Order: sequence, then structure tokens, then C-alpha cells
Amino acid sequence: MTFNIDKFIKTLAWFLVVHFTTFSYAGRSHFVTTELNIRNEMKGFKRPEIVYFCQAINSGLEYGWRRAKKPPLGHTFHVLLEGGLKLEEEIHRCHFRSVLGTADVDIRMTAIDAEMCNYKKACAVHEVTPEGIIFDGKEWDFEERYPRLIPRRYLEAKWKPWPRRGTVAQGSQRRPGGSQ
Repeated sequence: MTFNIDKFIKTLAWFLVVHFTTFSYAGRSHFVTTELNIRNEMKGFKRPEIVYFCQAINSGLEYGWRRAKKPPLGHTFHVLLEGGLKLEEEIHRCHFRSVLGTADVDIRMTAIDAEMCNYKKACAVHEVTPEGIIFDGKEWDFEERYPRLIPRRYLEAKWKPWPRRGTVAQGSQRRPGGSQ
């Protein structure tokens, strides 16, 4: 049996190419899309309008100011999340305004949330109500041996009332007779 150096080099080169290609793709993450749903549920008010601004903290992406004039109007933001071997959490900081005041909510999303949200009815909705911002969706229950999705509905943030118009901030002096 003779040793063929040309065949050995070709085999080694082929092995290295396959090995390098396989491991370079294995470490890459893939991207998934999901939705961030916000819905106006301010029923029973003369002015049920809400205005909100959302920003992704990690990526710095701003979704801008949005307005929902009447219930059940709202907006759906399409969010791109990084999945794969690296499971990073994307935080969306949202600031809400209404006639009742302001509310701030940090909405945390991962690629697992995107996997759950493959059907429209399975996506979580953040409802803006007179009580505050309410989460209505499914979350993982890790208290059991085999985690499963269970429906949840809870208050994420309460309204902070607007400051009264007639009050004066402490330390400031008010001039009598208007502006001078």
C-alpha cells in the first residue's frame, strides 16, 4: 500500500472546507419578527385619545409618536429580534399620555415571544385602559416540570396624574400681574 500525497491533501482540504463552513453557520444567529401591539381601550370618556412613544433600548430604534383617537384603535409595531444560539432580550420603553396623565412601561421581548406569536390571536396586547396599561397575552409558566403557555392579564403601570394647573412649584416665585 502506497501513500498518495495528492489524494491526502485533497481530502484534507475538503475536510477543512466542510468543517469550517459547518461551524461558521452553526454560530450565526437568525432573526425573527414579532409584533408589539398597543390598543386604546379608554371607553366612557369625552376625549378617549391616547398618544404614545416607543423606543427599542438595545438597538436604539425609535418608532415615533403615535395617536389612537378612539377605542379600539391602536397600532402594531413590527419588531425584528435576534434569535438562534444567542437569546437576547430587547427592551421597548413606551411613554403613554392621556387625559388621565402619563404612564411609562418597559416591554421585554425575546425570540421565544416571536415563536409564540405565529398566529395573530396568540400575540400579546398592551391595552391602554382607565386603570392604566394592562398586559393581555400568554406567558411561560416555569413552575411546572414541563413549562407551558398560560393566559395572563395584569396591570403593568398605573396612570400618574397631570400636575394641577394652579399649583406653584416649590422654590419658584410667581410675579403678580402676569408676565413682565
